[in-house]
Amino acid sequence: MKPLISILYLIASITVISHGVMVYLNNRKSRINMSLFLFCLASFFWLFFAFLATFSDSYDTSLLLFRICYVGIVFIPSTFYQFAYEFVGRTSGRRIAVRYLISTLFAFTVVGTRYMIKGLFIYPWGFYPAASSPLHIIFMLFFLITLFSALNLIYKELKKKNIPSIQRTKLKYIFTGLLVASLASVDFLGNYGIPVMPLGFVFMSLFTFILTYATLRHQLLDIRVALARLFLLFITAVVVTGTPFLLGIKLLGPGLWIIPVSVALMLAATAPLLYIYIGERTENLLLKQQRRYQQTLLYASHGMLYKRDLNRLLKFVVILLTLIARLRYAAIYLFDGESNSFQLKAERPLLPKRPVTLDMDNPVVKKISKKEILNRDELLSRGEGRGVVDEMQRLNATIIIPCCTRRGIVGFLVFGNKRSGQHFSSDEIDTFLTLSNQFALAIENALYLKDLERAGSELFHAAKMSSLGTMASGLGHQINNRLHTILLAVESLNIMYSDTFNQRGKELVSSIVNNIRQAEDTIEKLRNYSKTSSEEVSRVSLKETIESAFEMMRLKRSAFSQTRFEINVETSLKVLGNLSQLREVFFNLLDNADTAIRQSIAKGNDLVPMIRIQSRALEKGMV
Repeated sequence: MKPLISILYLIASITVISHGVMVYLNNRKSRINMSLFLFCLASFFWLFFAFLATFSDSYDTSLLLFRICYVGIVFIPSTFYQFAYEFVGRTSGRRIAVRYLISTLFAFTVVGTRYMIKGLFIYPWGFYPAASSPLHIIFMLFFLITLFSALNLIYKELKKKNIPSIQRTKLKYIFTGLLVASLASVDFLGNYGIPVMPLGFVFMSLFTFILTYATLRHQLLDIRVALARLFLLFITAVVVTGTPFLLGIKLLGPGLWIIPVSVALMLAATAPLLYIYIGERTENLLLKQQRRYQQTLLYASHGMLYKRDLNRLLKFVVILLTLIARLRYAAIYLFDGESNSFQLKAERPLLPKRPVTLDMDNPVVKKISKKEILNRDELLSRGEGRGVVDEMQRLNATIIIPCCTRRGIVGFLVFGNKRSGQHFSSDEIDTFLTLSNQFALAIENALYLKDLERAGSELFHAAKMSSLGTMASGLGHQINNRLHTILLAVESLNIMYSDTFNQRGKELVSSIVNNIRQAEDTIEKLRNYSKTSSEEVSRVSLKETIESAFEMMRLKRSAFSQTRFEINVETSLKVLGNLSQLREVFFNLLDNADTAIRQSIAKGNDLVPMIRIQSRALEKGMV
C-alpha cells in the first residue's frame, strides 16, 4: 500500500502544478489566473513533499519532509480565499493580506518549532505527521473558517438574480470544484491518531479535472486550446516516464533512488510546457521587427477608407507598400468595364517596360478570376502554371492578390520583391490579404462618392426624393463609412488573433461580418431606389416594382412593418413603362394608405391594419 499511496501523491502533485502553470502562462496579467496558480502551487508543495515523506523509510527524513509539506498546507486556505475573491470580481486586499500574514506565522511555527507537528505516526501507508495541541487546533479553525468564507462568497454570488447565465454556469463549476477541493481536509484526521487513509490527492485531482472540463466546455478561464495541449503533453510524459518508474519499483523495490527519479519524472512532465513557453518567447523576439511593420501597415491602411479621390487613393496605397512593407515595386490594376480589361492605374517606382493593359485571356487574369492568391515562389516549387509565372515576371510581381467586393473582382495588387531579398512569410501574405480587402472597400467607397457627387444636384431637387433624398445621400454615405471601418477592424482582429479565438469567438466574428453585409445590402437598396430616373421605357415586372416600393416604405417608417401586406400579382405580369416612375407611383400609394390607416387608428377605430394589392390583365396589354 505504501508505494501505491506515494505514487498517487506524485501523480496528483504533477497534475495540480501543471494545471496551475498553464493557467498562469496563458495570461500572466490576469489576477484570477495568478491566484489560481498560487493555490495550485501551495497544493503542489503539500502533495509532492507528502509523496517523498510517505516513501521514505527514515523517521528523521520523513519528519523533515512533512514539515516542508506543511508549509504548503498552511498557505492553502489563503490562496483558496484569494482565488474565490478574485473570481467574483472583488478586491479586498486587506482581508487577503491578513490571511497571508497568519499563514506565514504558521509556516514559521511548522519549520522552526514542535508546536504544530510533534512527531510521526506509523500507519500501514507509511509515516504520517502527528498534530501538536493546541496550536494545530487553532490552525484547523483558521483553515475551516477561511474555506467556508470563500465558499459562502461564491454561493452568495451564485444566488444573485441579475448575473448573466454564462457567469452563473462558471460560478457553479467553481463552487463545485472548490467544494470538492475542500473535502481534502479529511487528511487532517490522520494527524490526530485516527487511522483514516489519506484521500486528499483524490479530491485535488478531481478539482483539477472539474476546472479542466469547465474550461473545455464553457471557456471557464479562456485557455481551451492551451489546456488541451497541456494534458496531451502531460499524459504522454506520464506514460513514457511513469512506466519505467513503476517497473523499477517492481524490480528494485523502494529506496533512495526513488527521490531523484521522481524529480526527473516531474521535470520530464513539465519540460514540454517549458519548451512551448521558451519557443513562443524566442519566436516573438525573432519576428518582432516583422510584426511591428505588419502592425504599422494595418494601422496606416485605416486612412484608405477616408480617401474620396480615387487617384489619390491609388497613390497612397503604392507608397504605403513600398515604404512600410519595404518592397522594391508595387502596382495596382483596376478593372475597366468599357474595355473589359484590367488597366494599370498606379505603380511605384515607374518602370519603362511593363504591361499597361491585361485582357481577360491573360493567364494571370484567368487565375485571379477564381479569386486565387498568386505566389510566384510557390508556383515555381510546385512546377505548375509556367505561363502564369512568366506573366508575373513581366509584371515584376512576386505576390498578386485580387481585390474583391460584392460586385466581383475590381482589381488586383502587385507586390514586388522585398528590398532585403527575403521570401514572404505566411503571416505577411495574410497581412497583404487584409490590406487588399480594405483597399477593395475603399475603392467601392470612392466610386460611391463619385457617383453621389455626380447625381447629387438631381437627387436633392427631385420630387420623389423629398423624403428619402437626404437619407440616401448623406446618411447612407455616413453609415457606409462606419460599416467599412467596423468591417476593417473585425477583419484585422481576425487576422491578428485568429489562433487565440475559441469556437464561440469565431462564431461572433462571423456574425458581425454577416450583419455588416446585410446593412450594406439595405443601403444598396436605398441607393438603387434613389438613382436618377431616365426616360427609358421597357417591360417592367409589376410584382418586383411593388415589393421594392414596399421595402422603401418600411425604411421610411419602421411602424409600417406592423401593417399586414398582401400582394396578389403574378410574377409574369409585366407592363411597358419606366421602372423608377412606376416605383414612385406605388410608393406614394402605399404612403397614402399608411396615412389613412394611422388617422383611423388615431380616431379610436379598432382595426387590424392591412394593405391589399390585386391586379388583373385586360385586353391590348392593359393592366
